[in-house]
Amino acid sequence: MSWLVVIGLTAITFVNRYLFFSNQLKLRLGVRGQRFLRYSSFAVLTAIWVPIVIRLEYRPMHLDIAGWDYLIAAAVAGVLTLMRVPALFVVLVSSALFFCLRFWVLA
Repeated sequence: MSWLVVIGLTAITFVNRYLFFSNQLKLRLGVRGQRFLRYSSFAVLTAIWVPIVIRLEYRPMHLDIAGWDYLIAAAVAGVLTLMRVPALFVVLVSSALFFCLRFWVLA
């Protein structure tokens, strides 16, 4: 079963990449599609950090945070993202802040 899932996800990923990068297919996105894809890096970053910082347990209405260092770095990353700072800069600044908090300030 898991091999079928891996093969299926591989096929889906390959088809998505092939459609956009193949020179044989003349697939071009419209203005709305290009505008929509501008937000994809922020969406991916959010999908990565939210499960790390906020842990949801299977008890009703119980949320837990990973720690203050995680929460502060995530809040700074969120503010920088809202300020429309480039994604690479957000990753570098929030990662540096996290490591400073983790190993020097809150250690």
